[in-house]
Amino acid sequence: MKNITLLLLLITTFISCSKSETEAENELETPIPEELIGTWEFKGIYVHDVFDENNMPIFNAYENDDYITFNSDKTFSQLHQNYQYTGTFTVTNNNKLNFFYDSNPNGINNNGSTIISLLTETELRLSCLQENYCDVARYEKVPSN
Repeated sequence: MKNITLLLLLITTFISCSKSETEAENELETPIPEELIGTWEFKGIYVHDVFDENNMPIFNAYENDDYITFNSDKTFSQLHQNYQYTGTFTVTNNNKLNFFYDSNPNGINNNGSTIISLLTETELRLSCLQENYCDVARYEKVPSN
């Protein structure tokens, strides 16, 4: 059940709804934030419609060995449920992270977008383009050797 939930979250996160032409015209590719470069391990999701007693989203932790590596040459590699994916990415001025997946017969073959809702040296949070109606995926940076 966790794998199905995770797969649906990742698909929802990476596949976006279309934006109006005006919004798309206002998006400008920006330099890749230095903090983004490196390997990130998926740690879980903040559920958008379930809250604790302090009105904070509930965090569901996952241990599934899913990783994504962002390189400074705008390429990425992703390990998801034992499948390896590769491609390129861009970041726009509104914190939109665009994925362009290389063809792969075993899984994700389409492009997608997500919003970088938080980026620090150690934590990355990705959410869908619909601001109030999606879960937020949490990643932690893997220390480099």
